[in-house]
Amino acid sequence: MLKQLLLKGCLGTVICVSGLGVFSASTQATETIAQFSTPKLITQAISQPELEKFAKAIVDLQAIDEETRSKMIEAVQSNGMSPEEFMEIGNKEESDRNLSEEKQDQFNKALEAVRNLHEQDRQKKRVAVEEAGLKIPRFNEIAKIVEDDSDLKKQVIEILSR
Repeated sequence: MLKQLLLKGCLGTVICVSGLGVFSASTQATETIAQFSTPKLITQAISQPELEKFAKAIVDLQAIDEETRSKMIEAVQSNGMSPEEFMEIGNKEESDRNLSEEKQDQFNKALEAVRNLHEQDRQKKRVAVEEAGLKIPRFNEIAKIVEDDSDLKKQVIEILSR
């Protein structure tokens, strides 16, 4: 979890599905996707304007990811730790840490700062998706469809490259 908090973001393809995981897909969106029987029907269910809005949201989400990642690194460092040390401690079970009181205090303060930044990140992403003109469930639905459809993925990449 700490690694995700500190280093989450757009890794891999231009369409950053990992960054979309911030929003839990609603059951309704999942049911709607399940109603389509073929990939062609799913593709037709997304209008070009929706795809444009989706691509705009992706750009905004990537910028938010980058900003948050930088702030998290700064927060960890301002508490006297390197990001690597913070993640190493965070990945250990609490009973296996064997930290000095001072190091545990540094870790706890850094962890609280990272958690606060993560919550701010979630809120900013919600706003960004909505400002792009999509509701969160629809954004998640489109993300799932695009993730599974190479033609739509290419279209989104084309829109992003404009």
